[in-house]
Amino acid sequence: MLRRSAIIIGLVVAVLAAGTAPAMSAQRAVLAEMFGATWCGYCPNGCIALQQLQEEYGTEGLVCLYYHVSDAYATAETHNRASYYAVGGVPEVDFDAVTEVVGAGADIIDVYAPIVATRFAESTPVTLTTEGIIYAAGDPDSSWVTTVFKAVDTVPYGDLRAYFVVYENTSEVYPWTVRDMLPAATVTTLAAPGDSIVITRKFTVDAAWNLDELHVAVFIEDTDPKLVVNAQVMPDPFANNFDHADRYAVEIDYFGEAIYHITLENTGVMTDTITIDIGHDILPDGLSAWDWAAFYCANGACYFSSWDFVLEPAERETFDVHIMDNVGHTQGMALTTLTATSNGDPSVVSSESFATFVGLPSILLVDDDGGADHETYLETALSDTGYTAMVWDAELMGRPCMTRLDSYWAVLWTTGGGSAADLGGSCENNMATYLDGGGNLLLASMEFLSSRVNTLAFRTDYLHIDSWTDDNGGFVVAGVEGNAISNGMSLNLIGGPFAPNPSDVFVASSPADVVFTSPAGTEGIRVDEDGHKVVFLSFPFEDVKTAEASPNNQKTLIARILNWFSLPTGIEDGEVHRLALHQNYPNPFNPVTSVAFTVPDGAGSVSLTVHNVNGQVVRTLVDSELPAGPALAVWDGTDDSGLPLASGIYFARLATREDSAFRKMTLLK
Repeated sequence: MLRRSAIIIGLVVAVLAAGTAPAMSAQRAVLAEMFGATWCGYCPNGCIALQQLQEEYGTEGLVCLYYHVSDAYATAETHNRASYYAVGGVPEVDFDAVTEVVGAGADIIDVYAPIVATRFAESTPVTLTTEGIIYAAGDPDSSWVTTVFKAVDTVPYGDLRAYFVVYENTSEVYPWTVRDMLPAATVTTLAAPGDSIVITRKFTVDAAWNLDELHVAVFIEDTDPKLVVNAQVMPDPFANNFDHADRYAVEIDYFGEAIYHITLENTGVMTDTITIDIGHDILPDGLSAWDWAAFYCANGACYFSSWDFVLEPAERETFDVHIMDNVGHTQGMALTTLTATSNGDPSVVSSESFATFVGLPSILLVDDDGGADHETYLETALSDTGYTAMVWDAELMGRPCMTRLDSYWAVLWTTGGGSAADLGGSCENNMATYLDGGGNLLLASMEFLSSRVNTLAFRTDYLHIDSWTDDNGGFVVAGVEGNAISNGMSLNLIGGPFAPNPSDVFVASSPADVVFTSPAGTEGIRVDEDGHKVVFLSFPFEDVKTAEASPNNQKTLIARILNWFSLPTGIEDGEVHRLALHQNYPNPFNPVTSVAFTVPDGAGSVSLTVHNVNGQVVRTLVDSELPAGPALAVWDGTDDSGLPLASGIYFARLATREDSAFRKMTLLK
């Protein structure tokens, strides 16, 4: 017989019986049966620990059930199961009916983990293969579950019984709530390898249960002694999943075409007819779906609307997604979604979105502010500067993995005013890998340093930050003279959506360059090394004013950061500066474009003017003394009176007393 032990937290460890486990030949899933109640103050600790372990093992390795006693979720069946185990107090968790743990402190996972690991390592002579369907309430006995129990080795047990349990994930606090225990079945035909038995149970779904959160757990137990031989959660009958695409963002020129490759797999256990559809979620104002056409192709045929594909379990279908610019005069982003809907269960839907940038660099804005809408500050600043971005809501979509980041020219990642503790090691590793591939990253987080829980090298090897102190933020941060990003800036942070006090200040080392400081210390740096660029701000970008005159506003700050990302190597502070006028970006543009230029050493006064095709000055952007080095001006397509100019060709002229340069610009409306 196997050993069954009881662990009472803080009191005693008791061994009730002992024996030697037989040799077995199949991988088991461990069954954790928890007994608790809504009034139990320590029960949530047990749930959290089991959830963490289930994330590690998956439902294929750890099956969990929550039997409520003496509360609103309790039933006669859950009380009977508690009596079967002689449960005297809650929380109690029984692992495979071999080891029971009574009580749950904050560190209870340290008790659960070795028990699960030990049981998981033991093989089993019985395998379970389950399929079934859960239908909505009001259709009696239409829901069903069928399991094939098969002996793959000699079965040394006597009184085997099969259990079928319907459970609902009622909440994060009370997951795996047992709703119904279907009639158990006595199993007498499993003894030698190859023996099998098929058992089917029908059941009815109560109208009060959440259909989307219902599952069925199946387990087989030797009742004397109590021992769970194996367990399984019924796989989803209808399920599909898009594999990672080759890329998720593409930049194209006017009249260009973007092509994405992605594979759909039927991950359910039943043959399914899956409807594929395509559509735009976002288009620039004034464009129709046919202006930027979207379609998908498979097996030599292409489709502009929905089409059905029949897939067997584990069968895959590859799609080529096409987005074409048929207009040739509008820049912006198309966000296009490919959707797969199961016909067997229409609630099963998978989708994947692709961001196509026409005449613009591809930018991903990671909205990591805990579900708030503070990303709108960056969105607006980008729009005012002539850029656009794909917004990734980390609260709804999870934090982006590496395959997302490396599709984009620049990633702007902001945590708003919240703690960055949830920005974990996988996020830092993804950002590091993205930078290794030559990416451009803006990370704005006032508590990233003080709240991070990782010991990874991202802070030292990529940000080059040596030390920091928290809660030292100032009300004003000042730029560094001659710096391409912050020259001439004095950013007032008072009155924004966040109190800047929790901001970290830090000490950075080479090759990091200081960009912003407060009276307490450094609050902004930039790093240019190994083909990638990083800007890190430890104050809230959202607190920078929107209505302040340039350069002390969000629009100028983001424009300068993006311009610095695009500057070629060699045009940096501390070098010999020669007059240079770079091509405006974007170009063509509507209605805003950025003009990057370099002020030569000793130039004194410099002017940057916009001329029409007749050579007349229509707008003066700069006419003053500037420090030598990179600089940036933004033109909104208006003349010196603030009136919008007509579409057409214009010329930017940069001039000093000794030299000048021209660039052609195209304004399209």
